[in-house]
Amino acid sequence: MTIDPIETTKITIIQDERPNRRVYIEGFEKPLHFGVHGGVKEFYGVEPKEEYPSTLDHIVSAAGGWLTGTLAGALEARKISTFPDKLKGHFEGVIEEEKGILKITRIRCHYELKIPTDKLKEAKRALDVFEQGCPVAQTLKGCIEFEHSWEIEEI
Repeated sequence: MTIDPIETTKITIIQDERPNRRVYIEGFEKPLHFGVHGGVKEFYGVEPKEEYPSTLDHIVSAAGGWLTGTLAGALEARKISTFPDKLKGHFEGVIEEEKGILKITRIRCHYELKIPTDKLKEAKRALDVFEQGCPVAQTLKGCIEFEHSWEIEEI
């Protein structure tokens, strides 16, 4: 059975002076930059001329971006506005060494919500189910553990 894709992502990566790379996503003029910093550069024993986020940082930010967007959709479906400044996500990717390779093992996700005083039950329901509808979380499921926590301020 052949399935027609919804989208095909086209990426061009140019290797700059190691370990830095420029990443071009088709349809966007400005590149993203991949490199190393912090513990990743120490692990690999490199000292780049310029530090950039690692590919692991980009994976964590992609997961956080989708999770935040999916949570926003779940809240808005329950008539809870997330704009402006009513939803904020903080994400920590736990990177560990496994058999000589760095690996994201866990992403800690913490959300700050500002909701109307009469919407607490609906907000908690959205928080309980939104990960199931997140494309990135479902893609990474089984490879990376997600831990969710939140603070809810009723306004």
